[in-house]
Amino acid sequence: MYRILLIDQNEEIPIPGARSDHQFRVPSKGEHILIKWRGETRVCEVADVWTHINLDQQQPNQGAVQVLVKWSKGLPPAVHVKRYGLR
Repeated sequence: MYRILLIDQNEEIPIPGARSDHQFRVPSKGEHILIKWRGETRVCEVADVWTHINLDQQQPNQGAVQVLVKWSKGLPPAVHVKRYGLR
């Protein structure tokens, strides 16, 4: 599983279709990612990334990948492109 956690909104956004055998790349701390929440899209900086490992089973099982961002610091995509000169 894969989850985006909006720490300042106390909200969790599950990524549809993410399974234990998913092929999604995990973002790095400091990377900017595009997030859509409540009909609005922002580019947010990744504050932290971690995963849970369950060691209580016969074979250790990796839990969900958690990606922590702050929604309040996110920028609309056009402003992000203009600000960072990505054209």
